[in-house]
Amino acid sequence: MSKIPMLIDCDPGLDDAIAILTAAHTADLVGITTVNGNVGIEHTTHNALAVLQAAGLDVPVHRGAARPLVADTIDASYVHGPTGLGSVTIPDLDRSEDSDDAVGFILETSHDIEGLHLVAIGPLTNIALALRRDPTLPDRLGGLTIMGGAAVGGNVTATAEFNIWADPEAAAIVLREAGPVTMVGLDVTHQVLLGPEERDMLRDAGFPAARLAADLLDYAVERIGEIRGWAGAPIHDACAVLAATDPDLFGGDVRPVDVELTGALTRGMTVVDYRPSGRDGRIAPDDSATLVLREVDAPTVVHRIVDAVIKLGP
Repeated sequence: MSKIPMLIDCDPGLDDAIAILTAAHTADLVGITTVNGNVGIEHTTHNALAVLQAAGLDVPVHRGAARPLVADTIDASYVHGPTGLGSVTIPDLDRSEDSDDAVGFILETSHDIEGLHLVAIGPLTNIALALRRDPTLPDRLGGLTIMGGAAVGGNVTATAEFNIWADPEAAAIVLREAGPVTMVGLDVTHQVLLGPEERDMLRDAGFPAARLAADLLDYAVERIGEIRGWAGAPIHDACAVLAATDPDLFGGDVRPVDVELTGALTRGMTVVDYRPSGRDGRIAPDDSATLVLREVDAPTVVHRIVDAVIKLGP
């Protein structure tokens, strides 16, 4: 079976970096666009290039939005480190980004590549801007998968997941206008933990991309352990990659999803409507409904992530 063509929109980020490496093996990775999120746009773009360089991958990288649509710029450097890649020392880059027009690249690629699967694993600013420029974008996609949100709970607040909370106005546009969307939220990603065993397997592989993944995972496990007391770290974004390439490993149902924009305690919350009649009394969810994933074969997903990175080696 041929690999699906995939464009990743991301904000690397520890788990974004591992997601890029995962996609390089499991999909036909045709491009990367960057967005402000875990750290600033200058770091997320640099980090995407650095991950590709470590893995010896020739994939175009296009810089995107430097700030959210409306909200103040925030980041998650308290988790990902000041540069976004933990304590990893990145060598000088041997290339720069291909352009500063991520939106243009997304739209152009959607015309050029049939069945393109767009996997958005950062704040959804670039995707919302693409929809503003060309509302017909979803008609040309083979799929749109986002890592973000949750049916229950949050991680940056009691009710909101970071990627949605960082630009909730953009998320509201995407979930309203880009359907059908597959939402890979905390309900799934908090079940997929990688720990010391997986780190050691990556480190033992010995080649640069695997060593990079091991170092990133080591930092993630230490930080998550400090923050949450877990023995492993959820590699959220690689789950979204595999939800696109290996959907049989996940389960969920199609429901209307809205994003709360004004609540003092709930801004950025993904409100999943589980009423039998759906939104506005409809018997079935409407065309903007989202496939909300809540079930996952976690051991297999963990194995696939590690195996994908190791198979990038010589």
